[in-house]
Amino acid sequence: MINIVHILLWGILIYFVALHLVYFLLVFLGAAQVRRYKSAVTFAEFDRISKSELSMPVSVIIPGHNEADIIVGTVENALKLNYPAHEVIVVDDGSTDDTIGVLQRRFGLRRVDKQARKRIGTKQVNAIYESETFPNLVVAAKENGRRADAINAGSGLARYPLLCVIDADCVLEPDGLLHMARPFLVESRLAASAGVVRPSNGLTVENGTITRRGLPRTMLGLNQEIEYARSFHWARTGLSRLRSMLCISGALLLVKKSVFEAAGGPWPQSITDDMEFAIRLNGHIYDRRNGRHHALAFTPDAVCYTEVPESWGQYASQRNRWQRGTLQSIFRHWRMLFNPRYGMTGIFGLPFFLFFEALAPLVELLAYTLAIVLLIAGLATGKQVLVLLFLAYITGVFLTLLAVLINESSRWRTASWGEFWKMIGAIFLDQLGFHQFRLLCSLVGTFQYVFLRRRDLGAKMERLTPAAAVS
Repeated sequence: MINIVHILLWGILIYFVALHLVYFLLVFLGAAQVRRYKSAVTFAEFDRISKSELSMPVSVIIPGHNEADIIVGTVENALKLNYPAHEVIVVDDGSTDDTIGVLQRRFGLRRVDKQARKRIGTKQVNAIYESETFPNLVVAAKENGRRADAINAGSGLARYPLLCVIDADCVLEPDGLLHMARPFLVESRLAASAGVVRPSNGLTVENGTITRRGLPRTMLGLNQEIEYARSFHWARTGLSRLRSMLCISGALLLVKKSVFEAAGGPWPQSITDDMEFAIRLNGHIYDRRNGRHHALAFTPDAVCYTEVPESWGQYASQRNRWQRGTLQSIFRHWRMLFNPRYGMTGIFGLPFFLFFEALAPLVELLAYTLAIVLLIAGLATGKQVLVLLFLAYITGVFLTLLAVLINESSRWRTASWGEFWKMIGAIFLDQLGFHQFRLLCSLVGTFQYVFLRRRDLGAKMERLTPAAAVS
């Protein structure tokens, strides 16, 4: 029995050492990538893109279901983006509220006799509207088929070669499209570009324009602010450098329409369609049998804000769904695991997400359980257990601190020293309850996916009221 315990201890130790070494590698690769990006871009370059008739036009697709309270602000923001040629396509996915009515009253919609192209099969599109006031706005009403189905339907209405997918609660920086589109002008082989997503809780938005950037007011919202900084400012940047960017947020993606259609679009039955599509997109791009030689880019200065849950129940439901969706996406594409045919995506990217993301909650639970067993059995002292817990705590704090400092070196740093110190305080609190709650949510999600075969999307997040959502 003692030998088995020792083997498990050594296994857990090796796992956590490998985990943190990989994380440190991603931090440094991410920091180097951000520095390289900053040295390559100039203000004059974006000014030329914003005025050039040669800039690739973009179709912005906004899928939504029962978004009457917030959809107007999102559409206003998308219409005001600083870009030479773009259209906005809103796809109402079988709403039962007054989403279409709200859009009709605000934007002067009229129904037109128009058909969507059917490159990708979707649920029936019942009506298509165009705006009398905004010629670059199109609205489609279709039968409910989930978010992915709405995106696929939107792609059939798109006129332009680049598709930008955002969520119905998203607000983009005015120059967001310029930054997202720049890599396509620099690299002809580029297939898709992803940007940074941050919480919108704390923004002030008036008529679709951001007038003030602030932090969420609740501790749960603030904790997600640092979590998003950690996720985007070193994980995705470092993974992009390793050609293994498998987690592209559905809140902000710019992709060539031809590649989107060739990959088949998002899978409507997926629990987290952005994660599943990101893995499939990587497989489509990097499969050496096809000789496509495409690439993916991460753009650290393209920022989109999305609403995050500020109630514990909604937060738990979201993290439960994310865990189930991660497992579903990885298992659906298990043939890519350790497969050199897909380059670094198969050799490193997918194994990383399986062992250090999807399975990390199980390993951490095993570590906590073993620590308690050893303490009760007298095989370890309380001091030894506390030292191990402190090392885990300080390592997590250090990694998150690095990510936040990388963020503070960008133009999207916090607005004041007061907000900066709030972020620092939240980092030290993250490992004292918030992390453990995320662990619990992931464990429940894992159990439900594996044993209960749960595949639903969970409860829809209740939106903040319009006033609260923008202040």
